[in-house]
Amino acid sequence: MKLKSIKNIEIVIAIVLTIIAAVAYFLVTASGNRSESSAKEFVQMTEEERRLAELISEIAGVGKASVLITTGSDETPVGVVVVMEGAEKVENRVNVIRCVEKATGATVDQIEIFKMENGG
Repeated sequence: MKLKSIKNIEIVIAIVLTIIAAVAYFLVTASGNRSESSAKEFVQMTEEERRLAELISEIAGVGKASVLITTGSDETPVGVVVVMEGAEKVENRVNVIRCVEKATGATVDQIEIFKMENGG
């Protein structure tokens, strides 16, 4: 059977391609929305973390920042994680570590700095 013998083959092909494109689009956007919402849920910071992130973002050379502070049973910091724009520059990392030390009482070995992906 030849394809030319099927009436309106162009219309059938166009409909099939449209359906495939629509399904692919919905699959991609659905998975993207799930990862965005789960990432946003993780990024919610406490008031102290939010204030520290705002302070860090005011440091010259640093852009957006997110902060996670973990504390021990006596509420003293046991770890501080900072994800920020500008982390690739040593000077920015040193300034942020000094800021976090003073603001939280955490020691240098309790502070980790990571580069923010795609500008946050």
